[in-house]
Amino acid sequence: MRRQQILLFILLFSISATPIFLSENANLHLARHLSSFLLFPFRITTAIVEYLAISNARIEKLEKDVNQLRLENAALKDRLVVDTTHFESNSYTLLKASVIGRDPLDINGYLYIDKGTSHGIFENQTVLSVEGFVGKIKHVGASSSIVETIEKQGFTVSAIDVSTGIHGIVKKQENLMFLYIRHDDAISVGDSISTSGMSEIFPKGIFVGSVHAISESEDMFFKNVYVTPAAQINRLVSVYIIQDTSVSPLRD
Repeated sequence: MRRQQILLFILLFSISATPIFLSENANLHLARHLSSFLLFPFRITTAIVEYLAISNARIEKLEKDVNQLRLENAALKDRLVVDTTHFESNSYTLLKASVIGRDPLDINGYLYIDKGTSHGIFENQTVLSVEGFVGKIKHVGASSSIVETIEKQGFTVSAIDVSTGIHGIVKKQENLMFLYIRHDDAISVGDSISTSGMSEIFPKGIFVGSVHAISESEDMFFKNVYVTPAAQINRLVSVYIIQDTSVSPLRD
């Protein structure tokens, strides 16, 4: 046996034998100090766990607040243009859902989430993340649903260039494109693209992405405008479903 092991054994034996030679009061005093020392790591761990739980709750609330403010800000801008005498916020609520799976044949095109009809979900509801637009509910089950994302080939959403007010359609082709932009339209790299509200499904003002490249095309009327999506679909672990309590469910 190594010397260090012998010394450790003697130390532990001495500590364990000490209470035998002490009075009852001394034993109680020693027990209180030892329990405080031995429980210290447990108390620290418990405090950290409680702190993380509180932090996660605060983060989730902030995420909801950010998305809610974006929707209300877009609605407010509309009201200020049309009528400055009165403003009523849309009755949107946001429901958080976890991503529980992906389509193996189209890993970024479809997401599976842990909310369904039992949570008030129905087809065509808008789905977003903290970063921006994600897609729409495509299929609903009792306790889970499928989200069709902006990365799905052929997915389209009516959109507007925030800087210029130019309307078009964002569509996933080989790349994510902002379509029907004329050669003389003054769109620039870096412009923000948001939902236009010209849809029965998607509310106005959700950040879709930003223009990262523009090139001339062989088309007589329109040029190529390439968009970087706001949400990184391949990194999503949770999303938010917009529940507009003022409308009834839409069906395809």
